[in-house]
Amino acid sequence: MPTPITDPVQLPPAFEKAMNSGKLDEVLSLLAPGVVMRTVTGETVTRQTLRDYAAGSIAGNAQLCNGPSRVVAGDDIAFISEEWTLEVTGPDGNRKKATGTSAHVARRGQDGGWRMAILNPLGTAA
Repeated sequence: MPTPITDPVQLPPAFEKAMNSGKLDEVLSLLAPGVVMRTVTGETVTRQTLRDYAAGSIAGNAQLCNGPSRVVAGDDIAFISEEWTLEVTGPDGNRKKATGTSAHVARRGQDGGWRMAILNPLGTAA
């Protein structure tokens, strides 16, 4: 298991690196227990479905690129936003590209490590 993230600013680059290198366990280690995500279609999914999405993206040779992050952190909670681009090969074999501006919430766990608790890749646009 990777070393816990000690600064929420480190979460987006760590997530990008884990996804792009195809390391599903590392991606999952960056997610808090009880994590939820609002998908680009507006559906809210929990950890198991999020795991399946990440595995599918990795299988499709996902390439995630996060722009500079904006982070506002309090004691044990942080708001994180950044522009992102994701390219992935779909089941039909065609490469697809999506972009957005995220609005995520991270929280610090009992081990002092920061993890994503709420993922909203389209921010207020969705």
